[in-house]
Amino acid sequence: MKRRLGFRIFSGLVRFTAVILVIVALSLAMLIIAQRIFNPFHIVVNNSMSPQISKGDAVIIKDIEPNTVKVGEVIIFRDPEHKEDLVIHKVVQVGEQGGVKFFSTQGINNPAPDNWKISAGEVIGGVAVKLPGFGAFLDFITTPRGYVSIIVIPAVGSLLLVMLLAMIEKVLDMGKRSQGNPEYPTASP
Repeated sequence: MKRRLGFRIFSGLVRFTAVILVIVALSLAMLIIAQRIFNPFHIVVNNSMSPQISKGDAVIIKDIEPNTVKVGEVIIFRDPEHKEDLVIHKVVQVGEQGGVKFFSTQGINNPAPDNWKISAGEVIGGVAVKLPGFGAFLDFITTPRGYVSIIVIPAVGSLLLVMLLAMIEKVLDMGKRSQGNPEYPTASP
């Protein structure tokens, strides 16, 4: 009786763990899909804003009104030299030319201001939330090695555990039936 109760507790824990692993794997897979489609997180790729924002962090971009940006605020804009990249820098000077507002920017960790001026229309937004280290994690899980180690192996492993547990239970059940256990009556002719 004690052995049966212990096995039931063990099998319940294995099933619960398997369900949690599958949920986590599916959640991470959905995170990868969301990042590819909607790009909710911007992954920081250098230390120009360190220690405030470091390489490997992720930030969530918020909408800001560019015309209200002041010196000292952090803005996000497309890199004028590499349009596919985003830059997160602090505004060090605000100016106006021909009715258009311009910003001089600088990374906190950079020795000099950037060699460009950003117009108010080029500002994408500001930093809503910083997630320390989350960018490095996102980068890792989008690699084949990361995807397999964090999503595929736990999901497949948990499914195999549940299948193995079901087979063990079936074998134990068959053993009890063959021993003529009163809980498992045999069919009479």
